[in-house]
Formats: sequence, C-alpha cells, structure tokens
Amino acid sequence: MKLLPVAVLAYLCTAIVWPTWRTWRRGGVFPIVFHREAETAQRVIGLLLGLLLVGLAVWSVLCAALEPGRLGIWQLAVGWQAIGWLLFLGGLVISLAAQAEMGASWRVGIDDRPTLLVTGGLFALSRNPIFLGMFLTLAGLVLITPAPWTVVGLAVAMILVSLQVRLEERNLVRMHGPEYAAYAARVGRFVPWLGRLRPRGGPGPAVSGAA
Repeated sequence: MKLLPVAVLAYLCTAIVWPTWRTWRRGGVFPIVFHREAETAQRVIGLLLGLLLVGLAVWSVLCAALEPGRLGIWQLAVGWQAIGWLLFLGGLVISLAAQAEMGASWRVGIDDRPTLLVTGGLFALSRNPIFLGMFLTLAGLVLITPAPWTVVGLAVAMILVSLQVRLEERNLVRMHGPEYAAYAARVGRFVPWLGRLRPRGGPGPAVSGAA
C-alpha cells in the first residue's frame, strides 16, 4: 500500500497533467474544455469526474497511512493484488498510447472547435480507448484495495463516462457527419463490436441519437 500514492500520482501526472501541458504548449489550445460546453449535464459530469480523481488521490494517501482494517479493505489473496497492479499499469499504458495517437485532437470534455477524427491504431478497435484504459486502471485499484468505496467509485466512474461518451457522440455526429457515422457503425464504443451505432432507421442504437 505504501507505493499506491506514488502510482496514483504518476497516473494523474502522465494521463492528465502531462498531456494537458503538451497539447497546450504545442498547439496553443488548452484541452480541458468542460467550460466550453453550454449543456448543464456536461458541466455536472466534468465536476463529478474531477471530484472522483481528487477522491482517488485522497484514497491512495489514506491507504498508505492507515491500516487496511480501518478503511474497510477486504482481504484477498495476494494473486488478486498482483492482477490489480497489472490492470492498473496496463490501463495507464493504453490511455497514454491512445492520447499519443490523438495528438492535438485530445480533449477533456466537448470542444466546439473542430478537431480531427482519429480512427487508426487503438481507435480502430475502440472508439474510446482512453476511457477503456481508465476503466482498467480503476478496476485494478479495486483489486489492489478492495473495499466498498473503490467498488462504488468504479461504478460511478463507469456511469459518468458512459453519459459523457454519449454526449461526445452527439457532438461528433454534428462535427464529422457521415465520416463519424461510418466509423461508429464498424467500431465498438469501448471494446470491439459492442456498442456500435447504426444510421437512423436501421436496427440497433442510432447514430443520430448518440445512444
């Protein structure tokens, strides 16, 4: 548990702080853009996700400072914790690779300014590989420090991200039109084949409604 704050700090710095600075420095665009979206839902989701990351940092410090029993952490076999660390690191690697592939198009939130539609690399397998990496990292944290708080945190993160992705899909349909529609029809939302969208009028979730 003593290494957990270091791992979480490394995650926050490499997955959020460094890409933010890099995008702003290279392109002159600040990529955290929740404030640019007029919809109240977008602002609320951004605030809650920010609070979730703060809670993640606080939790990691508590885990290093206090005994597991005082935090309600369940006892699991050591092997599960090892799997947790693999998921934590694997998710980070996926997120970083996807961010690098997005380049100047990387954003946190919905930007009303045009960005390129990235469909190659990891994005050929998942429309949201950064969020997929985030899910894996949080799932790893659940196995490293299994407790009601981490399970609830993972569930809340998945709900918030799912809502965020649907708002982003609606914006991408407006911005890229048929190009995004064709992409979303062949590539799954988070994992291959699952969550593919369809044009309006066909069977399954419609692209036009960002379902």
